[in-house]
Amino acid sequence: MIKSPLPRMRLLPPWHALKVFFSSLKGRNAPIKTVAGDEQIGDIERQSLRVPSSMTDVVSFLQMGTADGRRVIFVHGTPGNARGWADYLLNAPPGYLHIAVDRLGYGFSQPEHAVVSLKRQAQAVVPFLQEINGQKAILVGHSSGGSVVLQTALDYPDSVGGLLLLAGAFDPDLEEANWLQPIGRLKPISRLLSRPINNANQELLGLKGELLAQSDRLHEISIPVGVVHGAMDPLVPIANLSYLERKLKNVSLDKLVLKDADHFIPWHSKTSVDAALKRLIDRVRRTE
Repeated sequence: MIKSPLPRMRLLPPWHALKVFFSSLKGRNAPIKTVAGDEQIGDIERQSLRVPSSMTDVVSFLQMGTADGRRVIFVHGTPGNARGWADYLLNAPPGYLHIAVDRLGYGFSQPEHAVVSLKRQAQAVVPFLQEINGQKAILVGHSSGGSVVLQTALDYPDSVGGLLLLAGAFDPDLEEANWLQPIGRLKPISRLLSRPINNANQELLGLKGELLAQSDRLHEISIPVGVVHGAMDPLVPIANLSYLERKLKNVSLDKLVLKDADHFIPWHSKTSVDAALKRLIDRVRRTE
């Protein structure tokens, strides 16, 4: 039996480790600060549905916009939840339906435990991929959410119009575990951790193997792809972008490197993300 490769060990810069830890205790993909307050976010419509391919998986989601408009699906990283995309939902342009999902294992989605499999995470995105008036859905993924939307496009190529990848993790050779992560897997410790932290730890320890399985198929991607990455990202190195360029042989990437940005570009660089999304949709329109 072939064992999944183990991630290399690294020491995460202490300040970033603390930011991730404390903000994750709040159930957020961290550190994030939305312009929208809790009251505005509470007004966003929340629904849930059972994933058709599963007897157990339920995905909860927030949505705002034009009911019969083009769908833009936002997929958070590890950890995180749909609330982190509130500013994008509240500013959905006319003619668009913006949907943000709680990935399996986070927020109000089920199961309670971690879902390491990118294929299973991708299956939870499928119910939102309806083609509306000849317009296919656009997927936006941040961090490991970028890995999820890539997997969705690989497994359901006829249902996805384009991908926007924000600070995404793609290169298995760059997946390195913090020295605390294996300790967090031990039952006496894991029982003390919040659900987001515990599930994030399980996901990140398994991500290297998942990315290896995905890597041999990346040449199959042929839809428009946009990438935004921070040059100063301490959590997902900018080298992931070079890896993606090598692997996506049938795609001309629209890439934007933010010189002074870190990992949390959906929140501190929303103007750049909005512009990248608009460029992507313009490219998708030309293919429809």
